[in-house]
Amino acid sequence: MKSNLGVRNLLYRRNVSCILFKGNNYLLVQLADWEDNWWKFPQGGIKENETEEDAIRRELFEELNISNLKVIAKSKYTNLYDWPEEIVKKRGFKWRGQDQVFYLVEYLGDEPDIKISDPHEVRKFQWVTKIELFNLISQKDKIFSGYKSVIKKIFKEYAKILS
Repeated sequence: MKSNLGVRNLLYRRNVSCILFKGNNYLLVQLADWEDNWWKFPQGGIKENETEEDAIRRELFEELNISNLKVIAKSKYTNLYDWPEEIVKKRGFKWRGQDQVFYLVEYLGDEPDIKISDPHEVRKFQWVTKIELFNLISQKDKIFSGYKSVIKKIFKEYAKILS
């Protein structure tokens, strides 16, 4: 097993998170191996030689069958965080955590078109209001450290778009 010193020498995984909205509602997902009360915006790793926008399109299609979308903007805010040791180990000691960028993405399709493509990845999704959103992303777990505060900053940054 790698020591903590070895983990600190690992790189951060590049990750893109999609603040997916339609009108005044926002789509949150619950990953298959998460606790029942853990919710986040759809997200995923950025592959080598893949642009951030390509990763958005790939992840949303692979996980939720979403292809009818418009990428609106990239936030200036990011979320850099370390994973607990058990996740580092589960990921084969490739990364120490994630360096997450955020994009506003407007969903242009209909709700029935959204389908969980891989139940081993995503367990559930739900459309929520802004008030519900901030209640649902209030987890205290280490892997969510800083997430809610970054989302609040992004909502202020794009207040004219995210009502």
